[in-house]
Amino acid sequence: MEGPRLTVLVVLLLFIFLSPDQPRIPYYSQDEDARLAVQKTQDFDALANSNYGDLIRGGLNLTGLQHDDGYQISLLPVAQYLSRKQHQQNWNGVDPLAPVYQDVDGEINGDFTRVDVLIQGERKINLTALDPFAEYISDIFERNVTEQNGKLGIVLEDLQRKPKNTLREAKALVAIYTDSSPGNGWEVKMRGVHFPSGSIVLTTSSRRFNSFPALPHFTLSEDDFNQSTSLMNTSLTELWKHMEPTDESTILAAPKCELIAWLHQKPLIGNDLYIQEIENELNNPDGAPIGDPPPMAYSAVLFSPDCGYILQADTLFGPKREAYSTLVRRLISAFCMIMVLQIVLLKRQMEKCATPSTRSRISYKTIGLAAFSDGLTLFAVIGLLIADTSIFLLAGVAAFLCCVHVAFLEVKFIFDIWTVQVGDPANAERERQRRTAGTTPNTTTNPPTTSTTSTTTPPSDPTAAPPAIVSTPAPPTSEARPPPPPTTQPVLLPSDQQGVITPITPQTSFASLYTKFYFALINLTFFTLWATSWPTPYRPLYFNLLILSFFSLWLPQIHRNTMRNCRKALDWEYVVGTSILRAVPVLYWYIDTRNLLNIDTRPRTAALLLLWLALQILVLLSQQFLGARWFVKDGWCPPAYDYHPVLYDDLEAGGLPIGEVTSASEAKDPDSETKDKPLSTPPTNAPLRKLFDCAICMTEIDVPVISKKHEHDSASGTGTGTGIGIGSAWLEQRNYMVTPCRHIFHTECLEGWMNLRLVCPVCREGLPPL
Repeated sequence: MEGPRLTVLVVLLLFIFLSPDQPRIPYYSQDEDARLAVQKTQDFDALANSNYGDLIRGGLNLTGLQHDDGYQISLLPVAQYLSRKQHQQNWNGVDPLAPVYQDVDGEINGDFTRVDVLIQGERKINLTALDPFAEYISDIFERNVTEQNGKLGIVLEDLQRKPKNTLREAKALVAIYTDSSPGNGWEVKMRGVHFPSGSIVLTTSSRRFNSFPALPHFTLSEDDFNQSTSLMNTSLTELWKHMEPTDESTILAAPKCELIAWLHQKPLIGNDLYIQEIENELNNPDGAPIGDPPPMAYSAVLFSPDCGYILQADTLFGPKREAYSTLVRRLISAFCMIMVLQIVLLKRQMEKCATPSTRSRISYKTIGLAAFSDGLTLFAVIGLLIADTSIFLLAGVAAFLCCVHVAFLEVKFIFDIWTVQVGDPANAERERQRRTAGTTPNTTTNPPTTSTTSTTTPPSDPTAAPPAIVSTPAPPTSEARPPPPPTTQPVLLPSDQQGVITPITPQTSFASLYTKFYFALINLTFFTLWATSWPTPYRPLYFNLLILSFFSLWLPQIHRNTMRNCRKALDWEYVVGTSILRAVPVLYWYIDTRNLLNIDTRPRTAALLLLWLALQILVLLSQQFLGARWFVKDGWCPPAYDYHPVLYDDLEAGGLPIGEVTSASEAKDPDSETKDKPLSTPPTNAPLRKLFDCAICMTEIDVPVISKKHEHDSASGTGTGTGIGIGSAWLEQRNYMVTPCRHIFHTECLEGWMNLRLVCPVCREGLPPL
């Protein structure tokens, strides 16, 4: 049923996102036509028959600009004064002929402060009288900034490409970010005039604030008023050509604060010819070596005539649109390189973990956390691919690499690991029943065999000494077991999962795993999108917690190493490389002050995240060299076998007596004339070191041996120097491994063997995992 459920979910999501919006049926009456005719006459009359200053003295015959409308027009001179003061500060002590950008396409960002102004009297705005066709659900205005500080983002665009020192029409998308604003801020579209000096005057316009014909009255001088009047006459004519009557009586919304903005560009470093070459190269690229263009810098004043507040931003800066696009391409190219390296590292790790023994050591939760973070990145890249068509090719490559990394490698790796580990509980119960049945006579009839190999069954007690004579044992498959059903394929498991179990149907397991993963990923994506609209105090908290969880990807592996007493599961090339490659893109947003999305930098948070990730890597490293359980108590974890015991020559000394090692009778003393003498009668003056033969590489193993006397002398400081301290033996115990069946091997030899089979190379006794 998992497959049909996934199909229904995908079809439902496609239906929701691909269904076209229903067009609104236009409805207009004769009253609407009459209102538009009156408004058109008023617009051109106010533009042609008014002088600079008439708005302050007696108002204009436009909606929202009359003194009886309740707007705070009396604060307009205050806002104009602050704007003039900003312009003087920008050019104070600067050459008046210093260059500025003529093309201002780009995005600028910065901080603002709310100016305290004295409002004379309290005026009530009659929304019904100003706009009788609109129905508002509330009298509370949106975009009403009450906080003293916040952030401001402005996307500027010239609507016309004209020669230098020519008046132009411009528009802007302004976003005001405060603690009470939504995630994307209070957004507002504005339109206005861009002067050759670099100054810009913008305003909003609506049916209750008909400010577009009055825009020349918002300028800072009479010369600017005269220049903008002719341009606004042309723009207003074009605007009315496309004006269509509409009836907005069915719209239910809250009123929004109107805005008037003054922006002043700060002078650039360099001469006018250099800035002109930069603009020519950005508009018409031909490979000229212009370097990195200097960013745009502005000061701004925003005034709300209906809500009665003034915002002041002394510094707003940001790259030009062409430079911004170049930066986006560079970052996406770097991201593609990072994804390629991650794919290579994951592919090599999957090749090294191709056996059930190695897969049983890895925590699939660790790979799952990595897959979730990469899945969110995939959806973010797809969103970028849809939003900006100018980078379609690069974004498409990045999306393809993310899809390969997540869907074809990480999820497949999770499934491979999960397939091996999912049988652990059932197989543990099977193993317990097999050992219990081993105490009763076996009634299973074995098929006749022609093998003449003599075998000796190892004792059931793993601590008991093996038989004196051990001939070549038969492989464990000779044990009588009921054959699996003919319709299923057995799963080969490591020795701690001995037996043949009937696996879950592969198609069902695969579909179930994929369904759960992608369903959780889609829910997490939608929840994250919703979190972007949260107020400012809560939004960073969620994303910091989300990134912290993704930076904790090694915790499940540390837990699995501890529970299974496994020293090393993943290759260090993968652990270190993946950690670095995942940390670099995330830390970019925390450290770079001019990051792509203008996110507030938090260097301390970045340092803590990096320290947390490094701490996990250090714990994994310590588990390899100090033991997987060095930092936990013995009673906290299930018992596990220690492959690196310290060898003692006395039963009362503790540890593992060397006499219990299977090949102890063949051990030799290094650099001694009596090294061929059996271990049972060693000379008293011989150093306590023994040589064993490794059955895998067929070379000798030099093993330290601790006696109770030397341990006491080493602790008291009265030793003669002929013995070896327990500290030195503890360091050297990593060079050899002793199996539960008391066979000794080189560490590298046995670890390589156990990557393939979890059985003893000598007696074929099952071995617990590393």
